[in-house]
Amino acid sequence: MKILYVGSGAVNLCLAGWIHSGTSVTQFLVRTPENELIKAGAFQCRFPGDKNTRIYECQAFASLEGVQRPDLVVIGVKGYSLDDVLNKIEAAFGNEIPVMSVLNGVEHVNVISKRFKHALFATIIFNAYRISPISAVAVGRSIALSSSIPQSRILKRIRQVLSGKMSVSLVKDPLDAAHCKLIINLNNALLTIVAFHNHRSRELEVLHKLTTQILNEGLDVLKASGVKEAKISGMPSWLLIRLTKWLPQSITLPIFEKKMRANSINSMAQDMEAGRGQTELEEINGYFIQMADKKGMDVPHNRALYHIFKEWNTSGGQPLTPSELLSRINSFSKR
Repeated sequence: MKILYVGSGAVNLCLAGWIHSGTSVTQFLVRTPENELIKAGAFQCRFPGDKNTRIYECQAFASLEGVQRPDLVVIGVKGYSLDDVLNKIEAAFGNEIPVMSVLNGVEHVNVISKRFKHALFATIIFNAYRISPISAVAVGRSIALSSSIPQSRILKRIRQVLSGKMSVSLVKDPLDAAHCKLIINLNNALLTIVAFHNHRSRELEVLHKLTTQILNEGLDVLKASGVKEAKISGMPSWLLIRLTKWLPQSITLPIFEKKMRANSINSMAQDMEAGRGQTELEEINGYFIQMADKKGMDVPHNRALYHIFKEWNTSGGQPLTPSELLSRINSFSKR
């Protein structure tokens, strides 16, 4: 199986490493001819439990001109780059080429399903971060797969290759899976604005309180919108999210601390660290606010976080303490 990965971010690098044993050719479409993957002809991954990185051969291109048709195109770009990437894929290979999205958010599911006849979706339930342009580290090993085509041969093949290396869940409805992952990703903005990746033990009680409010508001909106829970290994169940609200913090805080210790830097924080300016705020938090508005639901913590993050990013993005953020959220909610 020949696979072309569009984008060389941490998720695509790790996924390519996991799938490499079932791939005859691994290729990447990168942004510029100066990309190190083109020069190196290889990439490196370190997976959970590994002490050392693993090295995999690959080919990399800055353009799809002249690239042979792959069996599958894996789309691993940010939502704000999706339209441009889909145009390039369709121009090079047509709309019958099988594509698999690993994007966060929800709207990409409808966009890709309308444009490509064979669309697969991978809901990523692991963290990944790059330590160099050609080397990435995975934290966790869980994924959910779905396809627009029943009995998809490529989906079966991907599942076969990944099984035994990580936990693989199959879901019927990619929209349900994307919405369930969405409410978990709502917290990315929170962890980014307090720079959690650099301050892992700072005011965890306050961070836990904010997380509880944000995720439970998210769950309220999903239920009101008719979204069904997608049972995905490695992703908190809806019951667990509710328990964080119902049980005393003395019980839930130790669980939260353990979970947060296992977290790496999230994708939104990676964008900020790289100085890109653009983030997935609109695809995740902005989309959720629209869902709440359609149902006429009050989501004060999420609404405040969304607007505070936009203002914070515009003003230079200096990290806040959880207490400072909580104070701003409370002040915003009283407007």
